[in-house]
Amino acid sequence: MSREFAGLIAGQFGLLAEEKRLLLKTTRELNRGERKIFFQKIKPREKEFKNYLRLKLAAEDEAKWVEITARSLLEKGGEPDLADRLVMDVVGRLKVYRYVRVKSEEEGIRLKPLTNFGGLTMVLFLVMLVTALVLYLTGR
Repeated sequence: MSREFAGLIAGQFGLLAEEKRLLLKTTRELNRGERKIFFQKIKPREKEFKNYLRLKLAAEDEAKWVEITARSLLEKGGEPDLADRLVMDVVGRLKVYRYVRVKSEEEGIRLKPLTNFGGLTMVLFLVMLVTALVLYLTGR
């Protein structure tokens, strides 16, 4: 599914086949050479890619993009590849994560650890908030 978005970006910006292939990988899958290519050639142009996707989104249906991206995430167990991350930044990460959570529960798809979007992260934020509050009050 994210191949559509990677192809759209690669076609518009004239990315090489190797760069397009990188858009279909997650950050964990990148080796050292691929990371170098990503941070030197793709990452600096990320803002251009997002602006182009925003223009495309204005002409199309946002719900369709959310569904396509969520399907792509479900196929990978909840871990987004680089193209999915670009689209999620444009559409809104929370919309996609909510859709992924609902669909994974409906279809019984197990997500990879740390992609449950809320449980552990919410606990971490609450602990940080309480710690900050205690430090603030004791510092007075």
